[in-house]
Amino acid sequence: MKNVKDKIIMSAAVGFTAASGITPVFAQETTNAEVIKEDVEAKKTKKEKLEDSVKNAQENLDSAKATAKESKAGVDEAKDTLDEVTVAQENQQEVVGSAYNTASDAINADLQPILDEISSLESQINDSKKKLEEQTAKNEQASKDLEEAQKSLETKKAELKTLQDKLAGMKSSEYLNSDYTKTNEDASKAQEIVNKAQADADTAKANLEAAQSDLTTKENTLNQARTDYENATNDVTAKQVAVNAAQATLDALSDSNGLDKAKADLATAQTELQTAQQNQTNAENALTAANTAYETAKQAKDTAESNLTKAQNDLTTAQTKLDEAKTYEQTAKDSLNTAKADQQKNEDEINVLKTKINTAQGEVDKAQKDYDNALKVYNSTLTPLEQAQKNLSDYETAHATELARLSQGSKGYFDSIGVSKIVDPVFDKNNPNTAKAELATHTQMGQKNDATSLENMQASIAYMKECNDLRKKHNLSELKVSMWLMAVAQVNANNARDYFGHAEVYYTAENLAWGWSDAYTDYSPYRGWYDQEKKEYDSGNHKFSETGHYQNIVEKGFTVTGFGVETAGGLSTAHCQEFLDGTITDDTVMTVSEFETSFNNYYNNLKDVDAQHKALQNAVKNASGSGSKDNTAVTNALNLLNAKKDALTSLQNQQTDRKNARAGLKALVNQATASYNQAVQNTEKANQKVEDAKTTKVNAENALSNAKAELTAKETALQKASSNVDSAKAKTEEVESKVNALKDRINNWTENTDKAKEDLQKAKVALAKAKTRKAQLKEVYDKAIDEHKKSSEAVEAATASSNSANDKLASAKNELDTKLALRDAAKDALDAYNLTVDSVHALNEDIVVLDSTIKSKETEKSKSSERIAALKVDIEKAIKDKAKLEGETVPFKEAQKVLNNVLSEGSKADTSSITDEKLLGYLNVLGKEVDKLHEIDVELNDAKEEYAHKLSLYNQALVNQAKAQATYDDAMNALDKYIEDTAKHVVKQNSETVKKANATTVSGTNTGVETGLGLDAAMMGVAALGIVEAKRRSKKQ
Repeated sequence: MKNVKDKIIMSAAVGFTAASGITPVFAQETTNAEVIKEDVEAKKTKKEKLEDSVKNAQENLDSAKATAKESKAGVDEAKDTLDEVTVAQENQQEVVGSAYNTASDAINADLQPILDEISSLESQINDSKKKLEEQTAKNEQASKDLEEAQKSLETKKAELKTLQDKLAGMKSSEYLNSDYTKTNEDASKAQEIVNKAQADADTAKANLEAAQSDLTTKENTLNQARTDYENATNDVTAKQVAVNAAQATLDALSDSNGLDKAKADLATAQTELQTAQQNQTNAENALTAANTAYETAKQAKDTAESNLTKAQNDLTTAQTKLDEAKTYEQTAKDSLNTAKADQQKNEDEINVLKTKINTAQGEVDKAQKDYDNALKVYNSTLTPLEQAQKNLSDYETAHATELARLSQGSKGYFDSIGVSKIVDPVFDKNNPNTAKAELATHTQMGQKNDATSLENMQASIAYMKECNDLRKKHNLSELKVSMWLMAVAQVNANNARDYFGHAEVYYTAENLAWGWSDAYTDYSPYRGWYDQEKKEYDSGNHKFSETGHYQNIVEKGFTVTGFGVETAGGLSTAHCQEFLDGTITDDTVMTVSEFETSFNNYYNNLKDVDAQHKALQNAVKNASGSGSKDNTAVTNALNLLNAKKDALTSLQNQQTDRKNARAGLKALVNQATASYNQAVQNTEKANQKVEDAKTTKVNAENALSNAKAELTAKETALQKASSNVDSAKAKTEEVESKVNALKDRINNWTENTDKAKEDLQKAKVALAKAKTRKAQLKEVYDKAIDEHKKSSEAVEAATASSNSANDKLASAKNELDTKLALRDAAKDALDAYNLTVDSVHALNEDIVVLDSTIKSKETEKSKSSERIAALKVDIEKAIKDKAKLEGETVPFKEAQKVLNNVLSEGSKADTSSITDEKLLGYLNVLGKEVDKLHEIDVELNDAKEEYAHKLSLYNQALVNQAKAQATYDDAMNALDKYIEDTAKHVVKQNSETVKKANATTVSGTNTGVETGLGLDAAMMGVAALGIVEAKRRSKKQ
């Protein structure tokens, strides 16, 4: 067993005993020789001597009480001062806290938007990833649909090949038509000729009208292109003039004789301005004349249009009369054709509906798949709240160990580096060693202010650094950090929260301190442990009880240390440092620097994990109102599916209706055939009037064409005149600008040199652009000329074609009157042929639809692929932007560090890295307030020392009072004993009464109830003072 010697400095035990509620006992049993000494030479005066002793003791006791009372007043005064400074400190701490919050808010005002943007980017990344999944699903579905459409296309092509082979096996259309017209071949051919001639005539008429309309458009385009090109040419000229002028300006400004030349140029330019203004007036007069000519030509064109309108009306009237004459014929013919067309249309619609039904069924199938996929995506998609909860759950699963260690304090760190085996017993409250178990009960693992909290464990590093710095002054090796000693220091520091003194559980050298502050400050525990005791030691005081802390620090045999800081004890902040000259088995030892890096990496990682965890918790909280999912895609898909089903049902109903209509349509064809045979002979008389009206109309059209040409020419002249006016105005403006520029140049000759260079460069750029535009417009103009020429030729050709078609139509109609005949002989065979052709057409339509579907799906897939690529780019960019923003937070975090330094060091802190004037102002305010707080701290420390001094005097006065009381009690006891020995016949009750009247005495020790109570109250404040205690580790005997 090792011997341990303890020494409490500054009478700390007295204060601790008082603070613990134990009434101190100062007096001990003594034998006062002076009081009870027998005087053998003067027995007869012994009683008097005893009485004198009582009297002297009473006087001394009264004096001691007066001194104690006076000292008590001094203590009260010092306590009042201490309380005042303490209140001032608390108030200043609030001021510092407010200033700190203001500066912190200023930093966060800029930092928080960045953090919000980072959060927004994280949401954007998640949204993009979700969209990427959706697009990937769409891409896959498009691939499936494309494959199905391609398969269906191959099937349709195979069916088409079969029908085409069947069609090839039938007789040709020419043969069937020839067979159909055997009984009335001439009439049938005549009808065909009439129909063709009529179609040719209508086509030729439409072509002529289209050609005339196109010619008008081309004329307008040509005129506009000509105007644009002329304007562009003028613009190039103007820009070239501007360049020349700018160059001339620059040359003139650079010429030594430039000013004189500029004045001469000004005179010339003013003359040119008069000429340009006159030219502008002439151009405007010419424009007025051109406008008059244009209006005259426009009136002629309007007259020609009126004549054409009348001719058209006359032709309409003649045609109406012809139509009336041919009503029976045409109506019957139309009715027959309509009946046949309706019959054929009905059959065609049945076939088309069949194809549409097949297509619609495919669309229904596709819509069903799309709906199923949308529903699947919807069911697999999480709400914002569910996604946030999932993110939180995933994070908690991935970082379960770190999150658990947030509340494990130092134990979590010890576990992380694999030293649990040696440190766990130190913290074990069920340790078989009852002393170690009891010591562990004072530790609240990881709780705030506990020595095992990560904050306090991090704070311990600075103290160990300071210790090594002190050892360096003695050329001693640096102490390394023992994980076992760290744990021991932590439990001992926590024990010091509740108990004033060494626990003496572990055999280590130990320094304890209460009421001190941060390392490397005037209030570091090393100011007491090292500075004060070194002075004693250097003066020759090598007693361990008085310089033991210093001796522990500079002990060359010690190799490892551990340090604990407890910040909320009943005895104020407690610091504990352990020392050993070796390590225990399985211990892990690091240099202080290695330990600092290891611990800070661990702690910073936990803080990062905690920050992210809180952010995810906030995300869950913020998303708590977003519990619904977007069902738009499902709703749209369902609506589309229902619409496709309705469309399919409608087509099926239509097909049934068409099949039911077959019998009625056949009866209508028979009735129309009979009506048509009665309506052939009522058209001859109206034909000639129609032809005459057509001739008149052609003449009117020619006249209108000539009028339009004339109007175009006048319009061109008008545009030319307008362009000339514009050019003249431009010239006037140019010369005016030149005059103004020359005036400005002359007036500001020196200042304009740089401007002239800039103007020249701008003018060159403008000229280049004007030349480019001129070249572009020249191409447009040349094209317009070519198009106009082609259109003119087309009008001439269309006119000739229309006249020829009209002649052929008249001849064909005369021939038709004698050659009309029924063409139904070969109808059955022709119908069969047509049915096959219609089926071929229907399949071709299906193939077209499928081709369109394939192209659509290819496009959809391509767009989806592009979207996928774009989303990947977006995600990558967002990730990079997020990283960039995270980098932007570094200055603000650095600013937080500076802020914390100012909070610690005041105006001495380095704020040179802060460039923001507003924030710098806040930091300066904070620094000044911290300086004030430090000053108050010094006052408080002085007040504490004064209070401790006065309290020490008071304590000594109480001790003296207790001694005086003991002396008085001894004197009384001696007198009592003498009276008892010499007067045994005196009633015992009287003696007891005397004892009670003087003091309560038991076994010669005065309990000092009054004194003890006063001492108890006075000593309660000592716990707040800076106190130190040392324990030395002895060698085994």
